[in-house]
Amino acid sequence: MALSGILFGMSVEPANPLLSLHQQLEAEFQAYADLEIPSTFGNTPAEYSAIHKGVGKMDMPQRGILQLTGRDRLDFLNRFLTNQTFDKQAKTPLPAGGGAYAFLLTVKGRIVADMNVLELGEKTWLEMDRRLVEPARAALDKYIIADDVKLASLVDAMYEIAIHGPKSGEKLGVSSLELLHSTRATFAGVETVVYRDNPCGSDSHIILMPVESAAAVWNHFELRPIGWAAFNAARIEAGRPIMGIDFDETVLPAELGPATLARAVSFTKGCYLGQEIVARMHARGQFSRQLVGIRMSDGALPLAGASVFDEKSNAVGGITSSTVSPRLSNASICLGYVKKAFMATGTELLIPAEGAMRKGKVVEVPFVK
Repeated sequence: MALSGILFGMSVEPANPLLSLHQQLEAEFQAYADLEIPSTFGNTPAEYSAIHKGVGKMDMPQRGILQLTGRDRLDFLNRFLTNQTFDKQAKTPLPAGGGAYAFLLTVKGRIVADMNVLELGEKTWLEMDRRLVEPARAALDKYIIADDVKLASLVDAMYEIAIHGPKSGEKLGVSSLELLHSTRATFAGVETVVYRDNPCGSDSHIILMPVESAAAVWNHFELRPIGWAAFNAARIEAGRPIMGIDFDETVLPAELGPATLARAVSFTKGCYLGQEIVARMHARGQFSRQLVGIRMSDGALPLAGASVFDEKSNAVGGITSSTVSPRLSNASICLGYVKKAFMATGTELLIPAEGAMRKGKVVEVPFVK
């Protein structure tokens, strides 16, 4: 049940202004779609510890922004995104500094893109995987008829650096920010936008800045750099799926599980593109598979793409992400899809790992609370 689709066939010209700085630190790199991103800066356990106990910085060349301007933009978005950006009853838009996580769907309810909606007052930024910016722009653009809305890709203009860890808000001087809310801040003389998220189960603050200022902002923070290996372990422990890794445009929102559904979908805001299908599946529980957490009974680690079997050796799903969890005494844990009959907590499964068929069990996510 491996994922496939537009994400893995698209090519976006990568441009990482921090590459030479990472090379000077002798970072190890790994492929992320069409990019080379730092995997580790030589001490993955210390990088992981910074995420949960202190503070560290992470390069994010894989992220991009779609900008909306015009007086109708939030009302327009409310008709197409799964979460609320405009209160129709009160006739009030998302306030400046407010934010939300949402999906853009097709008319059949499948996911075109997932995004963080950041309302900045005079404009709205949709922050997402950089490969999704153009598909999202094209999908929204065809519905602009009489609305005062303008769309612009900022993929080549803006850059992102994450500051992870429980001390990240204090380090940036923005400790009072609510989840997915944003504020303006200046670092190294550079005007930036900072928003708060928790992809690793503890606080993170993401800085958005002009691409030409990325190196200055990166060097401003004398913090431990964090690579993908440590981040990936922490985000899997937190049960945070990533589009392009754990789901793609073949997936329906209900298939991502109740935690993600609650984060991304408002069931009270009214109509939006694909809403009828989302509401029906939610009300009736009509889905054939769902993303679940799986904990292995021994230390063997299944690889992404591995099939999942029942006790009779019938294929019932597939693994999308896996890691060894430091916070769970180095237990091997996975995110993966299983058929509906096998998604209950405690269900035992068989998964090939390290040359043998191994036992695993469905568990609640997040793995670490």
